[in-house]
Amino acid sequence: MSKRLSLGLSILFFVVYLYLVLRESLLPVIAMPGVSGGLRIGTLTLMLFSLCHAGYLLGWRLAVAFFAISAAVSWLFEQAGVDTGLIYGAYHYSDMLGAKLGHVPVLIPLAWFMMIYPSYVIANLITSGQPVSKPSGIGAVAGLSFLSAMIMTAWDLAMDPGMSAAGHWIWEQGGPYFGVPLQNFAGWLLTTFVVYLLYRLWERKRLPQDPGTENVIAAAMPVAAYAVMALYYALRGQPEGVQVIAFFAMGLPVILAVARLFSMKTRHQPWPARPA
Repeated sequence: MSKRLSLGLSILFFVVYLYLVLRESLLPVIAMPGVSGGLRIGTLTLMLFSLCHAGYLLGWRLAVAFFAISAAVSWLFEQAGVDTGLIYGAYHYSDMLGAKLGHVPVLIPLAWFMMIYPSYVIANLITSGQPVSKPSGIGAVAGLSFLSAMIMTAWDLAMDPGMSAAGHWIWEQGGPYFGVPLQNFAGWLLTTFVVYLLYRLWERKRLPQDPGTENVIAAAMPVAAYAVMALYYALRGQPEGVQVIAFFAMGLPVILAVARLFSMKTRHQPWPARPA
């Protein structure tokens, strides 16, 4: 698939995702046509945006590898988490999220990737000023993976209380953070750190020595996707205390990434060729 087509598809899915968020946020103030499927359609749309944008930015071989690593690791950790309670705390999924693979809804590994990819781009922007970076050593890879995991886990601070309260999953013993156990966030950090570390080690050997620079607007799209999610939870997060947490926890990485976007220097030359 060509870079132009990958970018075009990512723009299409982003526009649909933006519409879905605006419709959810503005109703009933403004009447907007509905889209059936709700949470599932929104998750699938944002996942497809992330996958297509990764195909554009990284090339499809790396994009598919990133998705495969994310889906496999997140499913394995979730399955082990439900079975043992040792990773995130004792919990189980209801039937609200649809068909399951083992004890985990198929939708869940897709939901991990839909935010893992924007968090990856934001971490790269914060540290290098470019949407793709190539750390020089294993320590730098680990550090960048941990930063990416922190940015990703900020989303769960905003998302988990409302989703669990709505019955999508059940914390069997509750917890001090709006009913969520604190262990859950350590589990998120661990899961996403493993995903990023494995992918970045794979990517490190396959990126050009100089990854080059990218068009600012294209580089901004994953930041915008994360920012729209942050804005949604800052306006509509439940319980209401989550709205303040979302504003600061998710807002700070967005502000840092946007600041680097404004200072990003672009070239007129395209990126070094990567395999499609």
